[in-house]
Amino acid sequence: MRFLALAGLALLTGICFWGRFQTAASAPGQSVQTSGPQYDSTGALVRPKNFETWVFVGASTGLSYQERSKPNGIGSFHNVYLRPEAYKTYLETGKFPEKTMFILAIYDPAQKVEPAHAGYFEGQFAALDVAVKDHEHFPNGWAYFNFGERGNLADAVHAVEGNQCFTCHKERAANDNVFVQFYPILRRILETHKLGVSSLLEP
Repeated sequence: MRFLALAGLALLTGICFWGRFQTAASAPGQSVQTSGPQYDSTGALVRPKNFETWVFVGASTGLSYQERSKPNGIGSFHNVYLRPEAYKTYLETGKFPEKTMFILAIYDPAQKVEPAHAGYFEGQFAALDVAVKDHEHFPNGWAYFNFGERGNLADAVHAVEGNQCFTCHKERAANDNVFVQFYPILRRILETHKLGVSSLLEP
C-alpha cells in the first residue's frame, strides 16, 4: 500500500503504507484501550472518520520506495496522521502500542490558483491508506489497507493480501514497521528514548 508506499504505484512500491476519540487514561507502555480500529462482521476494517483531528506527524511529495523510480512532476502530497492515544504512548515510551493506527491521505498537486503564481499546494483528494498494529487480528501484527481513490472510498476493506507490504516495512522501517525516518516528530521522540533523555530534542 502506498504507505504504505505511494499514489500510482503497485504493491510494495505503492500500496505498502485516522475521528474524534474518547480519551481514557492508560499507564505508559500499556495498550491503548480507547476507541481503536473497528471491524465489521467479516473482519474488514471500518474506514476511520475525522482523521484530520489526529496528530499530524509528517508529509512528503513524490516520495517513492523504488530504486529506479522516475520523477513524474513533483508527485502527490502525502499527509500522515497518527491516533492521538498511540502518539501519547509513543511519546512516553518510544514504542507503538497495540491498536496503533496510521492514516496516509494523498492529494494531487495543484498550482496557479489566485493569488498563487508559483509553487504547489494540495489539490484534490486522491486516495486513503491505513496501517494498523493489532496482533489480535493479524498474525504479523501490522496490516495495511487501501480504501480506494477519489470519491469512491469503501466503508470497510480487508487487509492487502500477501506479505509484501509487511516485509518492506519490517526490513526498511526505522522503528517497529513504521517509517519513522520520514517523520521528524517521531524521529525526535525515538532519538530521545535511545539517548535516555527526558525531553524532546530541539529540531
